[in-house]
Amino acid sequence: MTTLIQYLPKKALERLQENADAVLIDVRCEAENKFVGRPIDALFVPWLDDPDWAPHAQDFIAAIKRSLGQEAQSTEIILICRSGFRSDDAGKCLLNHGFTNVAHVVSGFEGDLDENDQRGNVNGWRHDGMPWVQC
Repeated sequence: MTTLIQYLPKKALERLQENADAVLIDVRCEAENKFVGRPIDALFVPWLDDPDWAPHAQDFIAAIKRSLGQEAQSTEIILICRSGFRSDDAGKCLLNHGFTNVAHVVSGFEGDLDENDQRGNVNGWRHDGMPWVQC
């Protein structure tokens, strides 16, 4: 089995710039995407969301295949969530279902907790200055 690649935000952005066919997929829930902000040009495919907050692997895979088309399983995919845990789970799911080029942003969009249990002050996509927008 292929291994899930781990990138820090800067390396993930470099990969997206080097490979025009690579895609960044935000796997956070709709509320996070709307209220916290999101990476510019990222596809939004939640790994888990309201109402049951449970992953639905087949629905997740089907949504990615619909978004990416025929070449989905060989497309370079980089996943991002809040802090790297959900994107790790989602990435392993994709690899287990035949996707061959999957990575995730280990520090996520908001990053690790700081000494005050707050995110956004240590690392992560936003903290590291990668392009993002809040709708």
